[in-house]
This record gives sequence, C-alpha cells and structure tokens, in this order.
Amino acid sequence: MKNKKGFTLLELLIAATIVGALAVLATVSYKNSLVETRLQAAKARTEVLAGAVQRFRLDYGAGKLGSGLELRRLDTKGACSPSNSVVFSLINCDYVENDGGWDDVYFKYFVCNGSKTADTPCANSSINNPLACMSGQSFQSKLPAKYKGTYAFCVSNIESGEHLGS
Repeated sequence: MKNKKGFTLLELLIAATIVGALAVLATVSYKNSLVETRLQAAKARTEVLAGAVQRFRLDYGAGKLGSGLELRRLDTKGACSPSNSVVFSLINCDYVENDGGWDDVYFKYFVCNGSKTADTPCANSSINNPLACMSGQSFQSKLPAKYKGTYAFCVSNIESGEHLGS
C-alpha cells in the first residue's frame, strides 16, 4: 500500500475559496472603518471649530465673526484683526490651528456663528443657533452616498460641562 502525502485538488480549491471569501470580507470591513474614521475625525474637528467660535464670541462679541462661511486653510498667517469680521480671524487670532486639516478633501467645514445662512449646511440644521457645521463633499467618490451633499453635522451653543454634538 502506498503512503499518499499532500492535498487533493478539491481540498486546495476549498481552502482557496475560503481564503478568498475572508479577503473580500476583510476588504469591505476595512473600507467601512476608514469611512467611519474619517467621519468621526470630521465631527471632532467640527466640535473644535464650534468651541473656537464660542471662545471668539466671548472675547470679541457675537457680531464680530461672519457666518455661513466655509473655513479653509490659509497659506500665510495674517494679523489678528477681529474687527474684520471674517472667519479667518479664528486662525489669525489662534483660536484654531492653521494645520491644513480644514482643507479636507472629504468634508467641508462652515462657521455658522449662530445663524442659519442660506446655501450652507447651517441653513438645513435641525438644531437652533448652530455654531459650526460640516458636510460631505458631493464629488468625493470614496464617501458612501449617505454622507454626500445634504448630509450635515452641526454643533450648537454649549454650556460649561456639556458635551458637544448631536
């Protein structure tokens, strides 16, 4: 009687099929976790922006900061001039960092300053007096459809010790 060593072709095909199925599941799970990580980072950045808006308003008054404006990175740092009432005063006066993160390819960030300015996510917010909002870039193919275009996450006025977010 011969001693057979090794695997049959059928056993190898079954093992390859199982490995392939696991690879597909792992890839889908990884892509979903990347999107969720980006979304959580964008929400955290929106909360930081809302806190910066609130601190700016406490220091200089609610009317000093424009609203409904998209926050993007500045290439050069300007002087702190809160009387200009522009969103970039948040960066120039060191309320938020000029680290390039505001120029996000997946999400846009808006300073609402308590108003619901038209043509921004601030206008469609279900919360009263939003300070900051973010929305998904509608052209970004790596985002699921539910996060594109009309999706918005807004943060409203906060009180001391209260958690930001919805």
